Amino acid sequence: MFRAALDPALLEALRSRSPGPLDIYIEEIESYRFPDAVQSGVVRDYLKAKYAGRKPHVVIAVTDTALAFTQQNPDIFPDVPIVALVTSGSLKAGDSRVTGLQQDLAIHNTLAFALKLQPGTERVFVVDGALRSTRDIEAEFRRQIAALERPPELVYLRDLPVLDLVSRVEAIPQRSIVLFVRQLMWDHTTTLDEREGLMRVVRASPVPIFTLTAPHIGSGPVGGYVGQIAADATRLADIAVKIAHGASPRDFPPSPTTVAATVDWRQLRRWQIPEARLPAGTIVLFRELSIWDQHKTAILAASGVILLQSLLIGGLVFEHRRRRRAEIDSRRHFAAMAHLDRRAAMGELATSLAHELNQPLNSILQNAGLAQMLLTSDTKPPALGDIQDIIGNIRKADIRASEVIRRMRGLLQKHELEAQPVDLNKVAQETVAIVRPDANSRGTDVEAELADGLSLILGDRVHLQQVVLNLLLNALDSVTARPPERRHVRVTTSQSDGAVRLAVIDTGMGVPPERLSTIFEPFYTTKSGSTGMGMGLAIARSIVEAHNGRMAAENNADGGATVWFSVPVAQGSRELPDEPSSDLTKVV
Repeated sequence: MFRAALDPALLEALRSRSPGPLDIYIEEIESYRFPDAVQSGVVRDYLKAKYAGRKPHVVIAVTDTALAFTQQNPDIFPDVPIVALVTSGSLKAGDSRVTGLQQDLAIHNTLAFALKLQPGTERVFVVDGALRSTRDIEAEFRRQIAALERPPELVYLRDLPVLDLVSRVEAIPQRSIVLFVRQLMWDHTTTLDEREGLMRVVRASPVPIFTLTAPHIGSGPVGGYVGQIAADATRLADIAVKIAHGASPRDFPPSPTTVAATVDWRQLRRWQIPEARLPAGTIVLFRELSIWDQHKTAILAASGVILLQSLLIGGLVFEHRRRRRAEIDSRRHFAAMAHLDRRAAMGELATSLAHELNQPLNSILQNAGLAQMLLTSDTKPPALGDIQDIIGNIRKADIRASEVIRRMRGLLQKHELEAQPVDLNKVAQETVAIVRPDANSRGTDVEAELADGLSLILGDRVHLQQVVLNLLLNALDSVTARPPERRHVRVTTSQSDGAVRLAVIDTGMGVPPERLSTIFEPFYTTKSGSTGMGMGLAIARSIVEAHNGRMAAENNADGGATVWFSVPVAQGSRELPDEPSSDLTKVV
């Protein structure tokens, strides 16, 4: 774990501090895995042959093993300066070509640190599973423990097989701590690597674990007085680069590595250790930042914005009230304009509507005359069945006339915009019924292809009917100049993406492409002889936008144009229950 953390930091420091490009070679001795002399000789011969024609400017030896191998085999890198990172006392006196940093395991500091964080500790369990170690530190532990004013009991767990070690750790009593020293542990013929050994101890331990090695922090231990890898890598790189550029190792006397109290914030939380117990200057890693810590700048900015908004809101209250009055007046003006537009549209339909109304009235008159003739006949009493048929015909004609009048009254009444659940299919059906007499008089087919199961929308039925009426009248006008067999107008409905759409499709001459974006502007008209004011589509778009919808026009590939609008579906919409919906999806 130490090499895995040090190597990238050292390489980065070397590159950042070198005034020019560097050729860096990395070699792994692996003496701890292959300690026999044969393996050592193989590695020596390999490196000697590899670097026979390429002498490096400086060698960096990381760990005692690497330094000992380099010094024992001076013919590999003859007369090459060595910068080493080793334990205290490993640099031999009198070797003028060697300098570097010496690590101190900081046993005293880590013990004091651990006992401060866990007051009342009665036992200290030291896990030291490094086989073939070149240094015995058990005696140092015992000396440091004995020097304490109230020394806890020391239990040294050294070189135990993994299963035995796990069993011993699991049985550790409360009011104890574990100090994890080194990494290599064995299980008969297997040597575990550093991380796996530590993980097994962490999983087994019922008490907090402390460490003497920086890379262990983050894998389970609470912390300890450990080396600062980034700082040591920078110091090593500075010395190595300067020596590579001509400085002498004598210019850099061996010095101790940098150590500092370091903890894992997550483990403090896990073992409920208050941060107040930490010595001043303790480095806290893996802290979960509060919202304030993470977004301090954003919070300050948001607070400033909120304050500014509060001032603006206070200043806008009066303006809002004034605008509210203006909006009410505008809404009334809009309703008046829409009413006038509906009256104008009904004026265009006056002749056909009069004809439509005249038919049922004429039927009533004829049936009433027939009934009177039968009742005044002197030959014989009229048959009861004939009278019933006549009355039925009169009733049907009366209902038909009443429906025509109802639709006319609904459109001619002045009406404020209201929001109610509306079935757009029914709006389309009623509007088609209104314009059908006019369409028949013009020799134009009007079809309604309405989608089943259409959701309700929230809107005003009369104003939406006015929109459809305007679109239908414009479509009828657009096909008037076409041959009779080409006079077709179609109304369709559909639903997708949370909106209901109604389209009016005609087979007329279409709209000039450059005018597609302007046909909804006020006073724009294509009607001949200036018979239209050009406000129909403008008012229709305003009505649709008041329903939070949108309206657009496009030319058809096979001729004619399509004008459509869509309105959002009402939340929780259901079918209207008061009228049975028709089972016909196409009305001709």
